[in-house]
Parts: sequence; structure tokens; C-alpha cells
Amino acid sequence: MACFPMMVEIEGRTLIVIGGGRIALHKIKVLLPFGADIVAISDDFLPEFFALAKDNENITLIQKSISGDSRTSFEDLLDESDHDICFVIAATDDIKLQDVISEVCKDRKIPVNVVDVKDKSSFYFPAVTKKDELVVAVSTGGACPTLAGHIKNKLDGIIPEYYKDMTATLGKMRDRALFEISSYGDRKKFFEELIAYGEEHEGKIPDDIAESYLEKYR
Repeated sequence: MACFPMMVEIEGRTLIVIGGGRIALHKIKVLLPFGADIVAISDDFLPEFFALAKDNENITLIQKSISGDSRTSFEDLLDESDHDICFVIAATDDIKLQDVISEVCKDRKIPVNVVDVKDKSSFYFPAVTKKDELVVAVSTGGACPTLAGHIKNKLDGIIPEYYKDMTATLGKMRDRALFEISSYGDRKKFFEELIAYGEEHEGKIPDDIAESYLEKYR
């Protein structure tokens, strides 16, 4: 059965990434623009990790080995943290460690993604296109992440750059529309007309135009 997509606010929350290789590095780069505090843990890191952490104060690197022979070392790691752990990503090919991370996180109701191992994950990491506040995520429910990435790359070429500006403009109008337009149906028409105008003018919706549309539906 397909997974239900849900956008989650992660700014200021802690994400734990287990692994110091290319895959872990890629996941961290995708997560960085969303403002989370990222803790990466591995007994060895690629040099790029240190450069990235130097330029981003919200990345913490912990050079430490976690044993896959028992739950204790990973549980101790979680117990040492007094942070609000949003989720855990396991980017390691150590099968025993994958099992431990998956079991402990599921027992503690912490969402976990074991990269490329569907049955050990409680959520799937989507392919993400981000243009400021506009975020589009693509997932195959863990069936084929490569396909999700392929679709994401196509979307990158389809979604106009001006959509990010139009998103900001529409966002500024949202509270006023909720307060000044009582009917849900009229609010929907109001935004549909603003979007149509924005599409015709490369995302530019002047204040006077927005005001005239708002007046129409008051």
C-alpha cells in the first residue's frame, strides 16, 4: 500500500545520521536547508564532512564506533542526548547495526530510515526539490529510490524558478484571505485567480492587483 506523504517542521529539532560515507553526506546536504540540528555519528568520516561542519554550525560530528553486537551502545547514545530527536537515518552497510538501530528506534517510537532497506524503515526518505518555501517531495514508498530521484530531476526542469516568489506572495495574502473572505469557495477562487495572474506574469503579483482581487471577494 502506498505511503501517505506528510510535511514535518524540523527546524531546531535534532536529526541523527549514522554513517560517514557518501550516502550519509548526501542525506545531510538535503536536510541542511530545513534548519535542523544534525548529529552525524561514525567511526570514520570522509573529509567533506569536516568541511561541511566547519561551514554549518548546526552540524555536529561525533567520531565514535557503535557496536552492532548489542543494543546497549546505541541505546546509550540516545540516552546521552537530551535533545528532541525528530528521526534517525542509518546510512551504514553493517547489517547487525542496521538491525539494532531499527529495533531500538521502533521500540522508542522514533521514526527511522535505514537506507535502501525497506523492511527496517518506519519512513522513507523522499527525493526533494526545494525552492525557498516551495517543497516538492517524491517517494516510491521505498520500492525504488532511484526512480524517485529520476522524477525529482524531471521536476527540477519543469517547475519555474518564479514559483518561489509567487509562493511567498500568496503566503502573505493567506491570513488576510482567511480573515476577510468568509466563504471557503470564494477563498479558493481568489487564490486560483491570483495564481493564474502570476502564471501570466512570471510570478509577479503586484500589491494593487492582489488588493483588487481581494476586494472582489470580500
